[in-house]
Amino acid sequence: MSVGRQVFSREQRRSGIVFGDSLRALPDATGTHMIWRTSPGDWPLMIRYRAPARKKGSVMSAEGFLPTGADGDGIRSRLVAAAGKVLHPALVLGNFTAEVAAVFSDEDDDELADPDADDSIPEEEREPARLRRAALLVAALDIVDWCIDDLQGSAFGLNGLPDPENAEESFVYEWFPERHRGAYDEVFFRKVMVTAVQVAADLADPDGGPACCTAEEIVRHAAGAISGRLCEQAGLGRPWLDPDEMLLEDVDFEFLYDKDVDGLEDDPGAQAALGVDLNPVQDWFTPFNSDRSVHPYAETPSTAPEVHDLRRRLCGDDSARDVLVPEVVDATAPLASFAAGSDVVALARQAAADIGGGRWVANDSDRERSFAALARAASGGGSGWLEWEPYQGADTVRAEPVIFLAPHRHFPVGDDEPWVDAAIGTGHMLAIPLRVVVSYRPDPQVRQFWAQRASNPLS
Repeated sequence: MSVGRQVFSREQRRSGIVFGDSLRALPDATGTHMIWRTSPGDWPLMIRYRAPARKKGSVMSAEGFLPTGADGDGIRSRLVAAAGKVLHPALVLGNFTAEVAAVFSDEDDDELADPDADDSIPEEEREPARLRRAALLVAALDIVDWCIDDLQGSAFGLNGLPDPENAEESFVYEWFPERHRGAYDEVFFRKVMVTAVQVAADLADPDGGPACCTAEEIVRHAAGAISGRLCEQAGLGRPWLDPDEMLLEDVDFEFLYDKDVDGLEDDPGAQAALGVDLNPVQDWFTPFNSDRSVHPYAETPSTAPEVHDLRRRLCGDDSARDVLVPEVVDATAPLASFAAGSDVVALARQAAADIGGGRWVANDSDRERSFAALARAASGGGSGWLEWEPYQGADTVRAEPVIFLAPHRHFPVGDDEPWVDAAIGTGHMLAIPLRVVVSYRPDPQVRQFWAQRASNPLS
């Protein structure tokens, strides 16, 4: 996956999450997350919190938008007409059987390249599977019609927003996060309509790729849910594999529907700790990275601040494993400066220097000695507390638990600078430049705590 968009499996997402510097969470076996407020060295009583549920179609969205007067035979005839048009390479025919038909290996590229190339599918299952797959395209085309009807039938005020009552059954209001309705103006409605057209075109494209932006993810998810209802109405039953598994790389966007994590999309640092990637509503039509192309009518430039992560410099064929090799990142060449990258970091370093307590504080005025002290502090495995500025323009620093931290002298892409490889909570690894680091305090109990909670969430 290209830089700027991280992909995590459901298993990785279930391993545990962290919100900022004051909220921690781990899932139990039921999918309920246990959250507790904490400060360094203090682990108080936990409270329980329900993880965000998927935005599946309501009665209106999955059923109510079936064409007027449509019956099972009418829907089935539409599926037959679309059966030969679904060509997206991710939509392997074996995934649309009623039961698991085959196991596809990642190495078998030739088989995966042809959605119909699976001789193990029984002959009597092939046609129903083709029709279930066709339901995705039919659903996407219905969404296009739905969006067109919304634009034709909605009255938008001087502020650009629709009348809420009039828009209640619109595709945007049905499927996009309710807590952001204040941003759903006429331009937004138009962009969603064009995005729906793009999603439908991708499903029919033999070279179709992954979703390119958050809005495409939501439309793909809606198409998958509606297609399941179409299959049921046509008497086909649902395919054994949820379309989300084929059309989406992750379901991070589900957090956008949860009012209890309002603001998470505006905090790249908290997202990094969670191991998720969310965009604020202004960026839902922004390409995830330079390799993705959003329809030019809908595309918007990015406004979201970026987490301080030097790995974002890697692009194209760059692989961290190939580029960030010890003989390069730990070479003995002189260190570049790690002077404070912002005023807030500079002020925090000054304040931290007076605290003591076994804490390493960045000091660029004697950088070699300071870096060596950090290396010694992290030599026990890097478990502890890292104080840093999480993203550009944050105007704040936060102390967060790290279960691993390793300092390195050089970063080989872009301007050379020292950095730390850090795992904040159980989120993914970040290459954090030392210029945004305030301090580090070793604490082996941090890793022990996370290991204990991961192995026994209810303890």
